[in-house]
Amino acid sequence: MRIKQRQNASEKKRAVEQAVQKAKELGPIPDPVCVESCPEFDASVGCHRDCQFAPVRLSSEADDYPLETLIAPLVFELKKLGVFYPCWSCEGHNDREGKLWKIPRVWFYSDSVVHLRALSTAINELTLKRLLSVKWQLVVSHSDDDNADTTFSLEPRMGADEVGLDQLRSDIVTISTKLETEFQKACAKLSNNAG
Repeated sequence: MRIKQRQNASEKKRAVEQAVQKAKELGPIPDPVCVESCPEFDASVGCHRDCQFAPVRLSSEADDYPLETLIAPLVFELKKLGVFYPCWSCEGHNDREGKLWKIPRVWFYSDSVVHLRALSTAINELTLKRLLSVKWQLVVSHSDDDNADTTFSLEPRMGADEVGLDQLRSDIVTISTKLETEFQKACAKLSNNAG
């Protein structure tokens, strides 16, 4: 069966082009990324995902709940794109027997399905290049019942327990390192195909 495009395709194409343009305008966020007035920011050095202060600066409740150190670079890179708004994260954990108990993930808000599509394409590209130990995905999620805003989660697919936590954490490093470039490529491809 062929999947027919919906009517008003030209309007949809314009919407895609506008969303891609917005991603270019909003991201990457200029330094400092974590907070606008970072007391540790040094313009001569720049801002980096591996900054020791990022877990504290990226958290909305830094005193009680700084980000876990190993997931902070991915949260940083998602935020740096300018169109995603991270709101919760976990670096993943094993149980007492050493088996995977909690998978690594980052929850975030997004105002555009086009940006989500580009993010999904970027992550899939890393899988196609065999740079990840398992396939990662975007999942629709939610936070609290009193929060009407939809959240999304970037996380390894089920079956991630077939690999160890160390491999999933290695994936976090790979995604963090490649995300900006792959996201920009995905946006350009969407824009080119829309026009």
